[in-house]
Amino acid sequence: MQPLKISVVTVSYNAVATIEETILSVVDQTYNNIEYIVIDGGSIDGTVDIIKRYAEGGCEYGKHNNFISYWVSEPDKGIYDAMNKGIAAATGDYIYFIGGDDLVFDDKIFQKVSSYINSNRSDVFYGDVVFQPIGKRYAGKFSKWKLAHKNICHQAIFYPLYILKKYLYDLKYPVYADYYGNLILWHLGIKFNYMPLNICNFSIEGTSNNGDIAFNKMRSALIKSYLGFLPWSCYRLKDLGHRLFKGRTSNPK
Repeated sequence: MQPLKISVVTVSYNAVATIEETILSVVDQTYNNIEYIVIDGGSIDGTVDIIKRYAEGGCEYGKHNNFISYWVSEPDKGIYDAMNKGIAAATGDYIYFIGGDDLVFDDKIFQKVSSYINSNRSDVFYGDVVFQPIGKRYAGKFSKWKLAHKNICHQAIFYPLYILKKYLYDLKYPVYADYYGNLILWHLGIKFNYMPLNICNFSIEGTSNNGDIAFNKMRSALIKSYLGFLPWSCYRLKDLGHRLFKGRTSNPK
């Protein structure tokens, strides 16, 4: 069996304050069969200068176990358009996404992950993230019941590349296109394997903490369509209870 090649994609825009730490957390991995791709949205704050340092020919090239093998800086239609560009450029067996303000948890994570994936290279593999700066771990093993209520963190998942090349992110969901994608894959019977590992220190100050009006409008119907009636019923009951509780606390007698 050929060594597992992992494509890592970072999308960034004006991330000069954080992106170097993100890059270092990838290029300093002890696992060295990594294809590192950076898709920048046309930054004007010095982000591109940092990216160039770690690409082939840059001043940091050759000083680390890995390097940026492909990068581009150009306008895009949003974060998932940038991710789709990364998917198109990737040539690995698996693909992993990490934001320009997130950090791989430690320098041995990809080595550990590769050991899990080598047992079955057709499945999705996922672990946990640690929300920063609060230090909270999210979110354990998922079932379709749990997926009805919340998503697996994008920075915790390793996808077979061929799957994402077939199912690119839908740009009509500007924040939760990965949640929508996970619902589709679960519905298709793709196996999601949990790894008890902290994969990433995930910044909770990023875009994904903002709302997605299009997804929220369709969420109930999507859960029912892709996960089934019973998980949907459970989701609806919990959502109704939350709304009632919120209403009572916001309008006390």
